[in-house]
Amino acid sequence: MPIEPSSTIEQLAASSQAAIRHFCRIGIDVHGQRTLTLAEACGLQGLDPLKVAADLAALKPTEPRDWMTATFPELVHHIVHHHHAFTREELARIQKLLDAGLAVPGPAQAMLIRLKVHFASLSRDLVAHFQMEERNLFPAICAAEHGGVTPISLSTPSEQARTISAEHQAAEELLHNIRLITSDYEITPDTPAHLRAIYLGLRNLEDDLHLHLFLENHVLFPRALPA
Repeated sequence: MPIEPSSTIEQLAASSQAAIRHFCRIGIDVHGQRTLTLAEACGLQGLDPLKVAADLAALKPTEPRDWMTATFPELVHHIVHHHHAFTREELARIQKLLDAGLAVPGPAQAMLIRLKVHFASLSRDLVAHFQMEERNLFPAICAAEHGGVTPISLSTPSEQARTISAEHQAAEELLHNIRLITSDYEITPDTPAHLRAIYLGLRNLEDDLHLHLFLENHVLFPRALPA
């Protein structure tokens, strides 16, 4: 379906998570520029609105789904291939942005050094967490739904759920610290382009993680690992 450059950023973002991710990656601020038309936002970034509209139209739409009624394999597949994959990609992309930003002299250097330390901790923790879920926890949950053998590590579901929740809480605390360091990802008209890209990436990463952790903490785990 064609997209008109006269559509607002808010209208386009409201109908598609994929659009939000794309806007972030091309430097359009979904929050701060939501009332602008696509043409206006592209003009500020020096982008061709017709090309951006075509790219948006080509994105795979996100189908609404009631995850409370989905099977465990369906929900796990969504978490791994939609959220885990996106987070891994963004962690690598934002790391490159941080490295490039640190090479730019200026007053933001001290902040970026602190930010890099916290971001490295977040990346390390999330990657290790994803590996544990994908190699052990998620396969066991899917197997158990079909009467398969549950590994010893899941023999005490309440303990397993507490461990997972603690790791999620640690990620939330790191994100909170990152918000403090970046003044809540504040973007002003004079924010340098390299900082703007970093802040947009971090905010989009956090937004996706909140949805991702909600699906695990409040949908998958209560169903699969009852206390």
